[in-house]
Amino acid sequence: LKFSMLIRSPLLRLTRKSVAAMASPAHAGAHPRWEQMWNRGLDKGQAFDVGGPSQTLAADLARSQFAPRPGMTALVPGCGRAYDALALAAHGFESVVAVDLAQTACDAAQAELVASGDPAAARVTVQCADFFALEGQYDFIWDCTFLCALEPEVRERWAQKQASLLTKGGVLLICVFPICAKEGGPPYAMSVPLVQSLLEPVGLKAVRVLDDLPPQEQHSPGAGGGPGMRTALAEWRAADGASAAAGCCKM
Repeated sequence: LKFSMLIRSPLLRLTRKSVAAMASPAHAGAHPRWEQMWNRGLDKGQAFDVGGPSQTLAADLARSQFAPRPGMTALVPGCGRAYDALALAAHGFESVVAVDLAQTACDAAQAELVASGDPAAARVTVQCADFFALEGQYDFIWDCTFLCALEPEVRERWAQKQASLLTKGGVLLICVFPICAKEGGPPYAMSVPLVQSLLEPVGLKAVRVLDDLPPQEQHSPGAGGGPGMRTALAEWRAADGASAAAGCCKM
């Protein structure tokens, strides 16, 4: 793939979780290719950039209500240009935290929020930070191609951290993509059984799995899914109805 050598984004102030998070160039499991791609200049709709909200998320927000009461919070790790974070704010979440490790991705996210002209953008906070260093808890977490971008050796840590970040009764909604037989990565091949094997040991249970999504609900990155790649959607909650954090290892 060829990428533009210019990224057109104004200088915008970022909200940072901590100085330490900004000082760290990478976290465990982060492959350097993602920052390199952003630094070379990643236009909207190129490579992994969808160009708008994920079709998978947009379809589920249209049929489900994940923010039924005031004051609910959401988290989007690996947010990229924050298309999905904005969609969640428009869905009704009062506060949406969009996190990415790549500084250039965070710059692009802020620019996208400003350019959208959507009043809901005021409820999105962009943090350039290490996912594994995040604190607090959220009512809803949207993982869209974040797990597949991480190195396999941190998958158990990913599961533990996701569980610890969920409030009691919170929802972890995962876009399981790419489901395929490819070797190597990132992105690495995913499957519902793989995700299940990671989340069940930390106290999360799949309460809904859609593994036969129609074409219009398949996740579709700018470069295309590739031959044979497909998407599943899985909703996870604490197995006992309580916060799963109590059963997790401390990070």
